[in-house]
Amino acid sequence: MLSPTFIVAFNEAFVRPILGSGGIVRAVSSKAKTARPDVLAEFGFRLASAAFEAGIPVKAAVRDKSILDAADSAASKRIREFRPNLPLEELRLNKPEQQEGARLAAVYEEFLKLWPTEAATFSPAVRGNGLLNSCFADLSVGRTLFEVKTVARPFHSRDLRQLLVYLALQSATGERRWDNGGLFNPRLSVFCTFNIDWLVTRLSGGRPPKMVFADFVQALARDFVFDSRF
Repeated sequence: MLSPTFIVAFNEAFVRPILGSGGIVRAVSSKAKTARPDVLAEFGFRLASAAFEAGIPVKAAVRDKSILDAADSAASKRIREFRPNLPLEELRLNKPEQQEGARLAAVYEEFLKLWPTEAATFSPAVRGNGLLNSCFADLSVGRTLFEVKTVARPFHSRDLRQLLVYLALQSATGERRWDNGGLFNPRLSVFCTFNIDWLVTRLSGGRPPKMVFADFVQALARDFVFDSRF
């Protein structure tokens, strides 16, 4: 369904840069040499979320040590769920890494400005359906659910596949919160959006989206593992 040819065409047709007040928002280069890019990506997400929830700019959040420490702690604990053999202390970020994470958080800030009248939620809850447990997606903006990937590469099929899992759960529960899906990469400062029903119909050769999602949930229930933002 998500063939390499389709993903190449998808990136070319849908992915676009973030346009801020000063023009195109620049990609965040990796200046900090780190062995923990996954923690850094999670830290940027947590910092952006904390600033948004507090109603303050990311720059102000960076100056608040309690917010920085909380974001660092939450990020390291989250990644440790995927890497349980690593001591928690080894997953904490140093100052240059935190500074890079703050630049990633600033991209989230610019991204959300594209929808000034839409309600946004970081880590929106997605109800389970008996086959898959309840979980948390990445970012909801109005009627669009975004999967976040903080990586120095184009979007892959597995990124879109993960988003489709959340949308399949939405379909299974009968709760229509999102009409559109999207992918967002704060590292490259790019994103895309698409109509859910259009994409699923296109991928399935015309089958009704509800039937496609029902089959999708059944197939994934046995072995699907939720991914990180890296």
